[in-house]
Amino acid sequence: MISEPVKDFIARSYQLVSASSPRVPLQGSDNVDSLFFFNKLLQYYSGTALMITVPKEINYNLSIGQQFVTFGDPTYVPTPDVTEGRLANLQNAWLLLDGVTYPLLEISRNVFYSSYKYFPLQGLPRFAIIQNQVDLTQMEIYPSPSQVFELIIYAKFQLGWMTQNADMSLIPQYCHRWLMFALAKDLAFFKGRSEAWTPKLQKELDDAEKDIIACSAINLTIQPEHDSYLNGSWRVRAGI
Repeated sequence: MISEPVKDFIARSYQLVSASSPRVPLQGSDNVDSLFFFNKLLQYYSGTALMITVPKEINYNLSIGQQFVTFGDPTYVPTPDVTEGRLANLQNAWLLLDGVTYPLLEISRNVFYSSYKYFPLQGLPRFAIIQNQVDLTQMEIYPSPSQVFELIIYAKFQLGWMTQNADMSLIPQYCHRWLMFALAKDLAFFKGRSEAWTPKLQKELDDAEKDIIACSAINLTIQPEHDSYLNGSWRVRAGI
């Protein structure tokens, strides 16, 4: 697979709004500013999981009594439990013990905290509650585990900050064309070239974005009615 450094990708994107002098290299603060806008664009789109069209599967050992798991960048202090980046979009989560899988039900924070429950409860975890923070995503596990489980997350994670010499292969190839137009639009406005952004370029960007959205995974999970599970009645029925 042929790729290119970020600085070359930015230069190609800049050419879209520099038609009069496409071969003139970026000068002065252009390199620094363009890299800043490039990373801001990545953060904006990967934060909503649009940029990351393919989820990752992450394994993490859940300790006895552990109630929270944090997801964030490895440079964050204190270091998150999972350092793949901020969790942007959860597809599935389940536990594994002795070859048996136990799916976790994702419920909203509002539903969880407005339901009756016994907080010191330990046993087989059944629920995952996602709480988004500024630089971190926190997953609350309920009930907390009574033994060590392997937690498996299938999700999309926010991309980290990239340098000029970073490899563009970190971003899927089919995202490059759309990202090139998206970055050119930001550069046109932030570098005083707004007149260079034409309706024709906007149409190309819109068409490319539709293709990227079509590549994104859609979660078609049917969630059963499980509000009553929070009060522990499911444990009685299951004999736990």
